[in-house]
Amino acid sequence: MDSQVSNGSGLEAEHITDLLVFGFLQSSKYNFHQELEALSQELPVEVYLDADFEDELQTDGGRASRSFYQERIEPDSESQEEIIQNIARHLAQVGDEMDHSIQPTLVRHLAAQFRNVSLSEEDRRNCLAKALDEMKTAFPRDMENEKAMLIMTLLLARNVASHAPSLLPDVFRTTVNFINQNLFAYVRNLVRNGMD
Repeated sequence: MDSQVSNGSGLEAEHITDLLVFGFLQSSKYNFHQELEALSQELPVEVYLDADFEDELQTDGGRASRSFYQERIEPDSESQEEIIQNIARHLAQVGDEMDHSIQPTLVRHLAAQFRNVSLSEEDRRNCLAKALDEMKTAFPRDMENEKAMLIMTLLLARNVASHAPSLLPDVFRTTVNFINQNLFAYVRNLVRNGMD
């Protein structure tokens, strides 16, 4: 059942990657909040921006929980939403530690390629793949290859968006498509297993 995370009802496959990439970008230390807000309006599922919905202190001293979406897709998909949000945060934390391995010249070159309006979506995915190939020697040796590739893909997207915030919609779409074509089985397993 490739279109769902589990055998039960849940998020559709194409939305899992949207939410994972959005959550990763949202966990970014970079400032492209306005672009993320605009992107959230274009997504097929609705998301909250963290800055808009800070945890509120309740009268019992606890914190109100935030939901990742404005509306639930399925009654039992809440746990999947939370899992995806947690995975995105975890990947962003690991990515912050790996960020130094991305060369600024590589980011500038990739941003220039994304600015080329004559490139097709397939061409952009190929540019992203070439950039990842150049970075393979920087992948941590003690990390499984799929995880390193996923994090580096997300880091490239984040760094290009930070370098050129106006490219965020194109970078987001290409990153989601690249992950769906090359790493979706790994992403689906991350969601199924909760967290690695």
